[in-house]
Amino acid sequence: MLSSIPIIQNVNLYPLITPRLYGEPSQHVVVRLTANDGTYGWGEISDVSHLPAMQPDVEDLEAVLASLLVGRGAGDINTIEDLMLANFPGTRFHGKACLVRAGVSIAMHNLKARLLGISVSDLLGGRRRDRVPICYPIFRMKSRNDVADRVRLVNAQLGRGFTHFRFYFGKDTDADVELLETICGTLGNMITLTSLDGSGLFTLPAFMRAYKRLAKFPFESIESPVDRDDVSLIAEARRAIDHPVSEHVRSPEYAIRLIRERAVDIFNISITVAGGISGMLRLFHIADSANLECLIGTTQELSIATAAQAHVGAAAVRLDYASDPVGPCLYQHDVTVDPVRFEDGDLIVPTGPGLGVEGDMKKIKDIYAPLSSLNDVKTNFSRG
Repeated sequence: MLSSIPIIQNVNLYPLITPRLYGEPSQHVVVRLTANDGTYGWGEISDVSHLPAMQPDVEDLEAVLASLLVGRGAGDINTIEDLMLANFPGTRFHGKACLVRAGVSIAMHNLKARLLGISVSDLLGGRRRDRVPICYPIFRMKSRNDVADRVRLVNAQLGRGFTHFRFYFGKDTDADVELLETICGTLGNMITLTSLDGSGLFTLPAFMRAYKRLAKFPFESIESPVDRDDVSLIAEARRAIDHPVSEHVRSPEYAIRLIRERAVDIFNISITVAGGISGMLRLFHIADSANLECLIGTTQELSIATAAQAHVGAAAVRLDYASDPVGPCLYQHDVTVDPVRFEDGDLIVPTGPGLGVEGDMKKIKDIYAPLSSLNDVKTNFSRG
């Protein structure tokens, strides 16, 4: 154990872009905090290709974060997370402040745990589990022409050990029915459909029309059936259906609104939307106090942030459904010496100090690229 924790000496940000399976390439910013003893803490501002259609000036953001963090104790996580929230307020992805907070939070927890020679899950109180069950995404289809491709996706991932799947249903319900009839008919008890995910894209009447046709299939829950900002409407949808409802929980205030309106049964908690590790744990505790179920959500992160999600999952008081972080299986490139590991459909919680993964500067430089929203605008933000 260190007698005194070093201070933060440098802040570096590395923007990059990586192609992915389905949808447009995703952009991220790797965060590196360096203590004055030379120890690194790696973090990740994940998948910044979200609305609004503008990106941060990375050079300016690096200078701002340096002004906030340099000279502060590398163990002062609470102080630094308070500073981040004060200077980067906001929830969900709009404005992208929560993504910046998450990147710094991951780096701070990683740095402190590495300085102490323990894992991040040990820093959070110790592991309750060593594996996080994962569900693989079946991406939204545009038409029946996409059905054969999605059938191939399910069979390929089943061959890799994934047995749980989240299905993003779309506007073409005929295509959705055809796909589900095919995979449920041919694969039977070999797979589990954990969720039908509407991504908040549907009006209540449109959702109900789709639900009435899809409810015959054996799925466990409904995710984001209607507008995520309209808690009363989510509650109305929940009352109208026979499946539990889950929603991405962006803040303690939003969590309390969902609880008071009895709008959901399941909290979907992710490191990006929650704004970091401490934010995730706060939401897990609120859910447990309200006797609600939980899963870990995703925006599809690279291995740094996926490892952070795994450590939170290891320490979380409850995980009731297969979780979503599968980004390292979707991206064609990664940024760590070794990627996080998936085995028999589970995300294995890394061992070793900190996150248990180490940033690789060569890999980072190979895909280094300035951030731009232009491609997202051209493709109408259709990233799968």
